[in-house]
Amino acid sequence: MKQLCIRLLLSLGFALVACTPAATPAATSTPVVATVPAEATATAVMEMVAPAESVTITDGAGRSVEIPVAVTRVVSLAPSTTEIVYALGKGDTMVAVDMFSDYPAATADVPKISNPDMTYNYEQIATLKPDVVLAAAITSPDAITAIEKLGIPVVVVGTFTTTMASVQADIALVGAVLGVSDAANAMNQQMQATWDMIAAKVAGVTTKPKVFWELDATDPSKPYTVGKGSFISDIIATAGAVNVFADVDNPYPQVSIEQVVIAAPDIIILSDAAYGVTAEQVIARPGWETIPAVKSQMVYPIDDNLVSRPGPRIVDGLAAVVAIVHPEVK
Repeated sequence: MKQLCIRLLLSLGFALVACTPAATPAATSTPVVATVPAEATATAVMEMVAPAESVTITDGAGRSVEIPVAVTRVVSLAPSTTEIVYALGKGDTMVAVDMFSDYPAATADVPKISNPDMTYNYEQIATLKPDVVLAAAITSPDAITAIEKLGIPVVVVGTFTTTMASVQADIALVGAVLGVSDAANAMNQQMQATWDMIAAKVAGVTTKPKVFWELDATDPSKPYTVGKGSFISDIIATAGAVNVFADVDNPYPQVSIEQVVIAAPDIIILSDAAYGVTAEQVIARPGWETIPAVKSQMVYPIDDNLVSRPGPRIVDGLAAVVAIVHPEVK
């Protein structure tokens, strides 16, 4: 379990409660494909409390946070929030990021303020004098408290239940914090249009291949996968395929070889490819030889960051899954 937690924490996308204490209560799930909800805009609405100096916003955790009117210095504690800031054209405000923020390439030149064990250099954060720190739903409550004790406002971006609508709400929130709500709204509309276009292309497919999504196979006899409650499972369905463990009442269950064999997936997608797992290794695993996907060598790597970081690139993640499960769809 520890290895899986570390790997999932690298992306800070779909949080496991077992990995770290919950910073906020889980949000209520909403449909995957939806137009930009009114709530997304409402979440980002600012109430003027000191017209020339500060405003109060409601963050993703439902907290009221007072921030400067003009935010010019930002620290991000998660790759997902980092990507949103850059996508909104405000990368020049970033004064520090967590060590796992590696996209876009410009983040390589930004100071890192976290350690591999997910702790933070609070002295460095204080020295940088950010106007606001952007945290994620998975960020430790202790870390948020420690930063706020420095007199620095912390805005939590995201919830424990990720959907297309919640990602749009995150983008709207960051846009409001940075004073670029129009750009955030335009981005949300473009994302929705692209998502709907891709979904429409696969809506008429006549076959829906069964997919096994491998999250972590540190122990190949008991790999972790995705089940009910995981946004990745929703992406698989939207892409015109069937997640073989979609009915498991756990977003990140650990399953046995026997369960995978019985599920008989037609395709295996390796989101642990970034950690050195290859299709050749999977095909050679003892006990896996009778699985249809292995027999036909339909085992494919995928860039896990596209689907595990709740930000603008989730649409690219959907397109990547479609390319694997329905290559005939152009």
